[in-house]
Amino acid sequence: MRNFVILLASVCSFLPLQIHAVVLELRSQQTAVGDSITLNDVIQSSQGVTSDDLASVIAAAPSLGKQQTWSRDQIEKVLPATIKQEPVEWTGATSCVISRPAVEYSPRQVRQLITAELSRNLPAGSDYAILEIPGLDTFSIPAGQIDAKVELAAGALRNEWAEATLKFSAEGHEVVTQNVRFHWAYTRKVWQVSTAVGSREALAPSSFQEIEVNVLKIPGLLEPATDFPEGEVAAHPLAPGKILMENDWVEPVLVTRNDLVTISYDHHGISITVQAKAMSNGIRNQVIAVQNLTSHKIFNARVVDERSLVYDQ
Repeated sequence: MRNFVILLASVCSFLPLQIHAVVLELRSQQTAVGDSITLNDVIQSSQGVTSDDLASVIAAAPSLGKQQTWSRDQIEKVLPATIKQEPVEWTGATSCVISRPAVEYSPRQVRQLITAELSRNLPAGSDYAILEIPGLDTFSIPAGQIDAKVELAAGALRNEWAEATLKFSAEGHEVVTQNVRFHWAYTRKVWQVSTAVGSREALAPSSFQEIEVNVLKIPGLLEPATDFPEGEVAAHPLAPGKILMENDWVEPVLVTRNDLVTISYDHHGISITVQAKAMSNGIRNQVIAVQNLTSHKIFNARVVDERSLVYDQ
């Protein structure tokens, strides 16, 4: 028995203390969605491989509609350095065919995408149409479950010629981007000045007429008024024939500097009204400084109506 133990110890002294090996089971085929291939894409299962190594990119994916064949030897050459340090044992297939199936995306589908995005950005019932998308040919996108998103360029809603970026994503990763330029028309009712309006004059519908125009032909980037700005005043003189735009009106000044105003205070069942002097001009909901006529104390109040304010705590 003693001789057997000595012999066993002698044999063990010539063996490695511990043998490390990485075991990789190769897939026979895989479908790529994105632009790159990770080790995890080609491996069915593994032993002794970390999640970081499995997520490492080993190659670029084939072009849309193409395929690549990867042998075990080819994969070994691009393995992460941490795996190359250990012996590799292969199981499974001898090679993996990676395909990237694609489908054709037509200009008609692009038109539908942009039309839907315009619809989300325009008032309900708007009359608009894409007239042309020059220079756009059919292009490829990955087959399968693809999410499409349209990003309109700045100013697209106010220009006859506009730009948009189409982004196609799979599993949360952007896979194809396509930039397009399109020509479109957008007709709706607008307000046109029929009788001259002076600066700071109250806007009244009787001074305007509703007409239908292609708003994209109106110069400037501001939007024409959709609803009539009742209760507002002209920011500057408005001549007959002018289309009413967003910068053509302002809030009326309800309180003028040095006006005698009424301040209301209503809190916890206590209601008080005091007279004060406005220290500056004020429009509706604007907080301005006022001075109590009796105590001469200055405090803040919010404008609610003509020469009428409420105490602002």
